[in-house]
Amino acid sequence: MRKIPENLLELKNDLVFQKLFGKPKNSQITSHFLSLILKREINHIDLDVNKRLLRNRKTSKTGRLDIRAKFNNGEDCNIELQVLPYEFMPERMLEYWSGMYDNKINSGEGYDVLKPSFCILITDYCLKKINHIPKYHTTWNLREKDFPENILTDNIEMHILEIPKIQKNEILNDELVQWLQFIENPADKEVQKIMKENKYLKQAREELAYLSSDPDFQLLVESRAGMLRDIECMKSASVKYGYEEGKTQGLADGRAEGRAEGEHSSAIKIAKKMKSKKIPLEEIIELTGLTKEEIEKL
Repeated sequence: MRKIPENLLELKNDLVFQKLFGKPKNSQITSHFLSLILKREINHIDLDVNKRLLRNRKTSKTGRLDIRAKFNNGEDCNIELQVLPYEFMPERMLEYWSGMYDNKINSGEGYDVLKPSFCILITDYCLKKINHIPKYHTTWNLREKDFPENILTDNIEMHILEIPKIQKNEILNDELVQWLQFIENPADKEVQKIMKENKYLKQAREELAYLSSDPDFQLLVESRAGMLRDIECMKSASVKYGYEEGKTQGLADGRAEGRAEGEHSSAIKIAKKMKSKKIPLEEIIELTGLTKEEIEKL
């Protein structure tokens, strides 16, 4: 039996976040968390879903989601946790939404088969475009400009949850805030008190403690932290390059190229460590985003 460590892993690390909320065995925890965000009952949730979003065009990017869930007989959802600021996050959300929605209909089927797709973004920073909105949880739909009370379709819905906007007094009366505080700091005293009454938060804390006691997983988390540092260095270099060239396109291309190179290089490092620990190929693919062929060549 594992010895439970005093210090828990950072839940804001995306590997830890995926492991806790993205595993089928934790479906009750994730289902409850989603129901609070979407304000709807979640039934028949399936977390064993491919996170890769393949595009129809050869030149299109392949998206990879943090967590993807299917529930309620065809509804689809992805959850993204973003710790570091990303300039084009709303556009990225829309791209991920379109990837999920596009994969729901087959040739010859009518549009009536299409079910709602939801995108959820949890950030540890405030987005520039909505920084003037004081509420921590905003919901976005397609609405008519002059008659915003009218929603064109229920099939597109995006949720943004900005942790820094949470007010201290909200934790007592808002269960969703309690979950976000748990993500922010699992050792928070207020959260610890609430866990005695909230069985789902208690289960999540116990699962996090179990993950924190796994030395192999600790190594992966440390590697992931190093990967993020590498990406930030790449981004800084690419921004500098774009600025010196004095070209807007050069700046954008430099950022994208630096980010992609940093992510791929660090993913390979993590995959090598995982292979040396004889971790199953399927789990390496899930945690790194690399293809089977790329991993087998290492």
